[in-house]
Amino acid sequence: MVRDTAVGKRVKTLHDYECQICGVRLETAAGPYAEAAHIRPLGRPHNGPDVTSNVLCLCPNHHVLFDYGVFCVANDLSLIGLPGRLLVSRKHTLDSGHLAYHRAMWGQ
Repeated sequence: MVRDTAVGKRVKTLHDYECQICGVRLETAAGPYAEAAHIRPLGRPHNGPDVTSNVLCLCPNHHVLFDYGVFCVANDLSLIGLPGRLLVSRKHTLDSGHLAYHRAMWGQ
């Protein structure tokens, strides 16, 4: 699966490399670090699109927890499985269909 790195970079830039769950911005000698997490996974059998509305900006810990279904995001952006709400930028719109798909994947 070939990912468009520009999509992930755009989402990370929109959030200034801050995790949308905990707000942490990891600083490294090479610059800030965050991960682009697909809400609806790419590739088979999920066939999620590589577009900004299907990507979150997360720290490595929250990326792993999200990928393993420890938490999901409700349509009102509250978190299911963790306390709190998803931190969002006005410039970053998420597709509620992808959020619903992720919840269904994990029985939420």
